[in-house]
Amino acid sequence: MDKGKGTSLLSRDFVSLFLLAMCNNCNIAVYYCFEQWLDGHAVSPNWRGWLLAVFFAIIFVCRQAVSGFLLNRDKRPAMVISIAVTSIVMLFYPLVPHESIVVSVLALRIVQGVAIAVYSFCTTALLVDCIPEGQSARGFAVFSLTLLLPYSIIPAAAERILPLLGGEANLFAWTSLLGIPALLLIVPLMPRLKRKTAPLHEKEKAAASLRQGIFHSGLALIYLACMLFGIMTSGAILFMKGLCALTGAHTEHFFVTYTCTIMAVRITIGHLFDRLPRFSISVICCTLLCGSMLTLAYGPAWGLIPVSLCYGGLLGVFYPLLAAAVYDRSTPQTRPINANIMMAAFDISGLFSPLLGGLVIHCGFGYRGVFVGFACVIALCGLCILLDRLRNSISPPLSCRISR
Repeated sequence: MDKGKGTSLLSRDFVSLFLLAMCNNCNIAVYYCFEQWLDGHAVSPNWRGWLLAVFFAIIFVCRQAVSGFLLNRDKRPAMVISIAVTSIVMLFYPLVPHESIVVSVLALRIVQGVAIAVYSFCTTALLVDCIPEGQSARGFAVFSLTLLLPYSIIPAAAERILPLLGGEANLFAWTSLLGIPALLLIVPLMPRLKRKTAPLHEKEKAAASLRQGIFHSGLALIYLACMLFGIMTSGAILFMKGLCALTGAHTEHFFVTYTCTIMAVRITIGHLFDRLPRFSISVICCTLLCGSMLTLAYGPAWGLIPVSLCYGGLLGVFYPLLAAAVYDRSTPQTRPINANIMMAAFDISGLFSPLLGGLVIHCGFGYRGVFVGFACVIALCGLCILLDRLRNSISPPLSCRISR
């Protein structure tokens, strides 16, 4: 299919992929209550952290292996099997025996992590192929809603129906039904899934480019900032229900408010991001995000919605600025690999976030202590940006620095 500039972004294939991703991402968003479910089964905080983390660790490791294996192969069987396995695994949660819950859940998380890694690679390959030339920024911005919308819909709906379903495990099982429309939506995408991604020799080039991007791009502190930012954001998702159970606030209010605010910010003022003084705004965002985490931890229950509005607005601004730093300080040749390293940093954050939260709870500081920890993490993120600015002012790289 033609990918010329005159092609509409909202083609049949793009819309099909958007809806498919929405359905499958709901199977991830429903885990917002996973940590509380484990707590209800008296699983120790350390094990809760590991059971949350192993999912992201498997995705990170397997995605690298999957990308090499599927690079030049027909992706149709992989896409179908990955979505089917993701859904089937969720049906087993109500059957997990209490006496061996850790081992059983660990096995389920590993299997589902492998499936999500395969699904993620196939989806990314499809997305790149579906976006018309000259519409990449808009295409990725629109597709990012497939991650935000499930977190605005699933927690709000789940909190209403959880008492009717009889617990979180049954909620996981019922959510698996979304795999049915996801599988049906693959049908119009079959021709694109059959295509090869890149020549074989590109894999060797990619390995060399990866080393260059990590060690010689001058973006190491920005990658670290991305990882720290990801630890805070994923941690807020995983541990918010536990905090709300402690403070008396409504979990669904947080998810609906902050995700809708992110979408509103990106839709209404997204065109202004390139004009902002990136360094100053980035530091301000980190400072205010630190305050937001502390307020969520110790503020009154009625303050959840205004703080969530502030939190969502800050996320809506800060992430594009981080991504823009990587983009502007890369050459056209290094942008793809540098962008992949940035995404890998976010993947790694999904591993460290639950481990940090589980450790803090294990040490007796509770859910408030977890959010204080995340406040410290985002403060370190701001420090990385300050150090990056200082480093560039002393020894500017060949590429562009973060805008003044």
